[in-house]
Amino acid sequence: MADKTEKKKLTFKYIHPDNLRDLYVTGAWGGLTARKGVHMHFYSERPPIPKSITHELKEDQTIGKPIKQETGGDIVRLIQASIVMDFNTAIAVRNWLTRMIESTEKEKDHG
Repeated sequence: MADKTEKKKLTFKYIHPDNLRDLYVTGAWGGLTARKGVHMHFYSERPPIPKSITHELKEDQTIGKPIKQETGGDIVRLIQASIVMDFNTAIAVRNWLTRMIESTEKEKDHG
């Protein structure tokens, strides 16, 4: 017979799908959804890859220095993931981030 003083438990199992990716992000952009959820686009920034580069052609038909370059802007923000969460989840994520930041700050102070 089970001990009636034993606390009930709930265990979450984390499953990692084969297509799971680690993403490096440098920022986020987003806003509220029509149902007051939070929509965030996480991005990483990098210089743009040129659309085209024109080089001079030397007399011996070898490629010389670039003389014209067409890019698509000054900086590219590559959207890595789009996340939609409800209000309660947004609060939980905020609280978790606060704990991670505070823990890191404590380590810095004692490091």
